[in-house]
Amino acid sequence: MRAWRLGWSVAALVLVGCSTTRFVPVPAGGVTLDPARGTATVEAEGVEVVVRPSAWAGSPSYLPGSVTPFHFLTANGSPVPLTYDYPDLRLFDEGRFQYTALPPVEVERILRSSDRGSPVDGVPVGGVMVAATAEAGSRPILRRRFADPFWDWGWGWPYPYWPSWPRLDDVFLHALPVGTIQPNARIQGFVYFPRLRAGVTRVTLEFHYRLGDTPQVLTVPFGVERTERTMPP
Repeated sequence: MRAWRLGWSVAALVLVGCSTTRFVPVPAGGVTLDPARGTATVEAEGVEVVVRPSAWAGSPSYLPGSVTPFHFLTANGSPVPLTYDYPDLRLFDEGRFQYTALPPVEVERILRSSDRGSPVDGVPVGGVMVAATAEAGSRPILRRRFADPFWDWGWGWPYPYWPSWPRLDDVFLHALPVGTIQPNARIQGFVYFPRLRAGVTRVTLEFHYRLGDTPQVLTVPFGVERTERTMPP
């Protein structure tokens, strides 16, 4: 019981003062905003891109604490193929610092590379594994049945145990495919960028692509909002 209390106390201390980052579409020339859906849409020569930031709802839920996900829907309404790759998707902050899109395999490496313990609500707990993780959902993980072959009345004994890391399938399943979009076709998925530098207040997303043999680019600006969170001990 003392270990259980210690684990939650450490988690509470770690969570004090942490913050969440939210990206908000802002008005700009050629950009159509939909506040109800939280999207920004740009279009040129039959190519339409709909971007929805802060939309990750997959597993692991703490992914936005390690990378920066944006949901893309790209429609090619032109008569020629549209091609692009991960280096063609870029973010620039107000200091023109560049963040290039990461392939899903690199995102998986980032999520698995931490040796600081199991993340709790987006915050890795250094050196201490607590019995609850962000992926627990409604599963009762603080209560594990203890069976005594000689004295078993069927009740469980609550004690902390090592939680398993969440599955990372969603990182790949929900990723935006890269390559070629044929005429009158569309694709959608998440684009993952590196974490932003501290103090960034605005970013511009640039989507570079080739329409046939012609290089093109579409840009969408976003504001960056940070909210401080605290958890009482």
